[in-house]
Amino acid sequence: MTATAPLATSTSSCRLSNEPGRGLLTVRGQHVVTDSPPTLGGPNEAPNPVELLLCALSGCAAFICERAAKELGIPLGSVVVTAAGDFDPRGVCGEPFDPRFQAIRVRMTLDGPDPAQRVALLEAFKARCPVYTTLCRAAPIEIELS
Repeated sequence: MTATAPLATSTSSCRLSNEPGRGLLTVRGQHVVTDSPPTLGGPNEAPNPVELLLCALSGCAAFICERAAKELGIPLGSVVVTAAGDFDPRGVCGEPFDPRFQAIRVRMTLDGPDPAQRVALLEAFKARCPVYTTLCRAAPIEIELS
């Protein structure tokens, strides 16, 4: 019988600033400004929460590929991951539309690995990324590997 590993817990908070539509995110003592989009009256000068979610997906993908390449001895010159998502912003504004992502697209450009190694890194990402494994249960995610 194997022992259950303790779960890791990530925590963040957001407090509104004195400027309408702007918030201050705090994670492990670090601060990031986030703005609501213009449709919600925000200044739209900093990333909005939807964009930050996509940043979390692309960032996690890049780090998982980097780590898996090291573990598997795969040469990896560079990694560029782009994530895009489609949603109906009318739902965010209180109209009777589903605001969830309807589709998410990920483009992974891996410089260095051969085609089989690229697939191995893609599979590592799909199996190990907590952001991807959570989001793919909520909306279809199309992945393009190049």
